[in-house]
Amino acid sequence: MPLRFLRPAMATAAIVLAVAWTAQGSVPALADQVRSQEWWLAKLHVTRAWATTRGSGVTVALLDTGVDPAQPDLSGSVITGPDLTNSGEKQGSQFFGIHGTAMASLIVGHGHGHGAAGVTGVAPDARLISVRVTLDGSDPLLASSAVTSGLPGAIAAGITYAVQNGAQVIDLPLDPGQTPSDLVAPPPPPPPSLSPTHSQPPPPPPDGTAAEQSAVAYALSKGVVLVAPGGDNGAGTDAPNFPAAYRGVISVGAFNSALIKAAYSSHQSYVTLTAAGDGMIAAVPNGYAPVSSTSAAAAVVTGIVAMIRSQFPELTPAQVTRALMRGTVIRPPGGTTDGSGHGTVDAAKALAAAAAIAAPGPIRAGAGAVSRQLPAAPSASPLAGENLRPKLERYALISLAVLVVLLLLIAGRGLLRRRRRRGRAQREQAARAPYAHNGDGTADMMREYFATLPGQPGGHGGSRSAAGAAGAPGGAAGARGAGIFADTGFGAGDEAARRAGAQLPRSPLTPITRASPPRTPKVSGAPPWGPAPQPDGEVPWASAPAPAALGRRGAHAAPPTGSIWGAAAPAPGAKGDTASGQGADGGSAGADSDSRPIYVWNPSETTETFPQVPRDGGS
Repeated sequence: MPLRFLRPAMATAAIVLAVAWTAQGSVPALADQVRSQEWWLAKLHVTRAWATTRGSGVTVALLDTGVDPAQPDLSGSVITGPDLTNSGEKQGSQFFGIHGTAMASLIVGHGHGHGAAGVTGVAPDARLISVRVTLDGSDPLLASSAVTSGLPGAIAAGITYAVQNGAQVIDLPLDPGQTPSDLVAPPPPPPPSLSPTHSQPPPPPPDGTAAEQSAVAYALSKGVVLVAPGGDNGAGTDAPNFPAAYRGVISVGAFNSALIKAAYSSHQSYVTLTAAGDGMIAAVPNGYAPVSSTSAAAAVVTGIVAMIRSQFPELTPAQVTRALMRGTVIRPPGGTTDGSGHGTVDAAKALAAAAAIAAPGPIRAGAGAVSRQLPAAPSASPLAGENLRPKLERYALISLAVLVVLLLLIAGRGLLRRRRRRGRAQREQAARAPYAHNGDGTADMMREYFATLPGQPGGHGGSRSAAGAAGAPGGAAGARGAGIFADTGFGAGDEAARRAGAQLPRSPLTPITRASPPRTPKVSGAPPWGPAPQPDGEVPWASAPAPAALGRRGAHAAPPTGSIWGAAAPAPGAKGDTASGQGADGGSAGADSDSRPIYVWNPSETTETFPQVPRDGGS
């Protein structure tokens, strides 16, 4: 189907389509500034690990200040558990669930707007149980010893509740003796002039509490992995943090986007590894806020553990811890160091290490065990989520350039076809211009054609007519031919030209067809043929033919059946001899002869008979 020139409406629609396509390719990269700030997803190779799993089928318990399940980035992923703080605060109050909502978004956040905006957690397909066991840092109830003294017991009760309700991973809070970070780095230690009447949380016991220790042991015995922040007082007293300091708990320190450890992160020897925690962004009940704490680093590691448990649910807490340590990068000299543990966590390498640990060893013959097919290690190639914005912008520019080129090609083809049609119309108009005074010029073209025919005024047939009348063979016959063609406008010369094989010009309205080759009449004998011999004498007719009755004008007698070489005997009453009427060319000499046919002999021409035509008036 040939392309046609774009009409103005079609061209406008194509331009609008190109702009819309470009805008659509740029919107996901520009509409959400929050998504572009999640540097840790690419830095820790979380997006690579998503090629294997996103944490589906795993239940994570978050023991914190509570979670707002109506936050758009968390809707449908949060199960609200009990409030064990005995604070009397309800969900939606000023100091309820600020810190806990931020931590939950870093673990199981799934964004909003079909996932194009908002915070995406490390394990977005996991679900989360929220158990309130502590208070936000700005909550005035932290000054009440009646409330803070019961928080260690609330943590222990929360661990037990989470285990009994199917949690496979538990994210533990900061020690209640340390003020939880309220979405910013902890403030410097208070000056010595602080009023002694101001109530402070009681310091933690040197070895924690028996209730917490018992709850931690219970969870580990049930195969539940425990993750806790290393502590946010590294720049201050750097006191141990519980429950992070309990044996079997994965303790996490914090670093920033340059992989530099945060100054407030704990320097204790119980720290297992470090993760992104400084300079983060997270969702809160009323929007988004910056986060800098070891609690944020613990939330990132909790998400990685959820992916490991989703892929390898049979691994024990100790095996999961070993996979995390083997999968670290930027390890300190000597393998470990206080405050940094075994190095920087890496999601993709941790999954690969877990796959190696979960691989079945040698099986005893006859044990009947069936080996489990392990998933492939995560691909080393980065996914689109790591640098989504520049890639989408580049694709949008490429798409726009392709559309512009297509539009130019289509427009150029349409202009070329239009120019060809205009040129063809101009040539046709120029060909008809000489005949434009008579309509479409057809009548003038036919008049010009007939003017060139032989015998017409101004044509080339007059000379032929004169030549025929002057000396062409068969002059008398030419005269009779002139009379026959007088009514049609052709001269005697035209008939002579026709007999001699002259070709009339072709009519301009006659289609051109391929002429067939002339047919050669069949003859007897073999060439070359000699001239016909002249008869020795006159062969008389066997019987004289009866004279033809001229009953009507133009009638003549039938030819005789005698010899073609001799002349017929004159009929009675004939005015002259036939021989005397013959000329040099064998034509008839007079027009007063009778109606008998005249036989002509000419050895170089064909023999023809010419009927005698009576004159007008019957004489």
